Amino acid sequence: MGSLRERWSGLWPAAGLLLLVMLLSPLSSSPLGLMAIVGVPAAVAILTFEPPRSGSAALALLLLAGAALGFREAGPLWFMERGWALLLAGGFALSTALAPGRRLFDRSLAAVAVAGATVAVLAVLRPGLPADLDWRITAQFSQALAAYDFNAWGGRSVEATVRTIVSVWQAVYPAMLALASISALGVVGYIIGRVRGEPRPLPPLREFRFGDHLAWVLVLGLALLVLPAGAWADRAGGNMVTVMGGLYLLRGLAVLVWLGASVLSSGWVIGLWVLAALILYPVTAGAALVMGISDTWLDLRSRPGVKTDGA
Repeated sequence: MGSLRERWSGLWPAAGLLLLVMLLSPLSSSPLGLMAIVGVPAAVAILTFEPPRSGSAALALLLLAGAALGFREAGPLWFMERGWALLLAGGFALSTALAPGRRLFDRSLAAVAVAGATVAVLAVLRPGLPADLDWRITAQFSQALAAYDFNAWGGRSVEATVRTIVSVWQAVYPAMLALASISALGVVGYIIGRVRGEPRPLPPLREFRFGDHLAWVLVLGLALLVLPAGAWADRAGGNMVTVMGGLYLLRGLAVLVWLGASVLSSGWVIGLWVLAALILYPVTAGAALVMGISDTWLDLRSRPGVKTDGA
């Protein structure tokens, strides 16, 4: 019974990461399209690093089949879906082979960096590639908007609001894709761990942290936004700030969860605390962002004599 409960508790972080993939990744208008960003890297990792067994090979083929089902509708991002999933899979395999002992987040971040650097090199070799990618992204969002009847949802005011949100989403598309990819590789880590028989492949949310040196990425992004360096700097800076904002938001949530587990003892009280946090989500998000950034210097969870396991 205890082993079953431990396995279920280990599933929650993976479920949360998969939800983030669904919320952040605009790769496909079909929910099955999201399988590509998880299924392809997971299948490549299983086939590359796991001993040849019929069970693991069958799982890899099943994941590839799920990703293939997600490719049924050939929309404007048809090639981007396949290309990015393959680049991400290759980057994750490379980072795992070079540093197998590093944390999953570090290897995932390196994989996204490798995939992004590959796209940058291709953009240098093919100067028209960035404009083509922008066109495909715009076409995908336009296709999605055309499917909605805004007159049934409030008319032009609602349509104007949605189009404004979509325009911002298009501008930070690379950042959203990077965050979705990091989340997807977290799910991949869970799958690999379960293949190896680990009951809890992923650590709980309250333990999430990353290197403080990444704060310089946020500083550089803010500098690019402030300096009058042109449109490319504004977009690059906005995407860098968005990525780091998302990571610091998650880090802040981890600190808040750790504080709640350390201070609150009753399950009912914890449930009410979580419910209040969800209802007041704008306040919670703002507090988590501030907490995540300040944790770079405060680092409450690593102080001696402070309870860090939430028990």
